[in-house]
Amino acid sequence: MRKQIILLCIIILTCSFQLFAQLGKTKNFIGLNPSITVEPYYQKGELDLNIVPIVFQKTLTKRIYIKIASIVNYGIRNSNNTISHIGGQLSFPIFFLKKEDLKTPSQGFFVAIGGGFSRNIMEKHNNYGLWLEPGYNLMISENWSISFGVQLGATHFNYDNGDKKWGNHFGIKIIIGRWI
Repeated sequence: MRKQIILLCIIILTCSFQLFAQLGKTKNFIGLNPSITVEPYYQKGELDLNIVPIVFQKTLTKRIYIKIASIVNYGIRNSNNTISHIGGQLSFPIFFLKKEDLKTPSQGFFVAIGGGFSRNIMEKHNNYGLWLEPGYNLMISENWSISFGVQLGATHFNYDNGDKKWGNHFGIKIIIGRWI
């Protein structure tokens, strides 16, 4: 398990460095995605808070982006509070309207296909998720925007004890950030 997590972190860091190297050529987005997770099997009052909700979205074409989001969830439990999940999400938002050039922020409706991986340290399992995310990016000033999206898909839970199961994935995404 640790080898998988280390390999995933190396891949994400390598991709991030390559994306950051081209920042000046395109308009890109850095934002915050505060989120709360509540699973059906959590007891009443239990939840996870993403304490490092960083999002980076890089322009690939006049319609398509790559978006990377971090997951570092702090689990609030009735018996013990601690870091619960570590992982990330990767998606490809495709905007309906083509923008004028690569240095212009995209706005309007989009649909994204995405996936994610996280390690649940508390409950001892890996999560693999796939989803579609329809959404809307609203410009609130020349360089600031708010993105609204709804993730609909499925998550595979792979437990250390050998149990495996699928569950529904539903997420509401509100991301605020700056185009640089």
